[in-house]
Amino acid sequence: MTPPVQHLAPGVVLLTGEALTAMRYAVRVAIAARHRNGYTVPRELAELAAAVSETGTTDTEPTRAQHTSEELIDVQEVARMLGCSERQARRLAPQLDGRLHAGRWLIPRAAVTEHLKGRAA
Repeated sequence: MTPPVQHLAPGVVLLTGEALTAMRYAVRVAIAARHRNGYTVPRELAELAAAVSETGTTDTEPTRAQHTSEELIDVQEVARMLGCSERQARRLAPQLDGRLHAGRWLIPRAAVTEHLKGRAA
């Protein structure tokens, strides 16, 4: 049986089986974290994601469309709508599909409205 990790030459590693599955997972987590925190995905990471994905499929989360048609609001407005502090609104921003833009959280109004509906239910 072939080991899941083989060192073929300096700087050359062959991953198979569980090692490849673990690599796919690690790449997905890294990309999701960068999206969640409002950072761009480095070209090298995107290339790695493409290289370890199965043929004809993608293992990475699709990139979110840029918010063009939906209204974005800041944490002050979120705090007002939710009846909480601005600090709490900043904590909730990533869960509400918020994006950091120039150091400011911008959150889709629709996500805040949905959160309010869920909280009231």
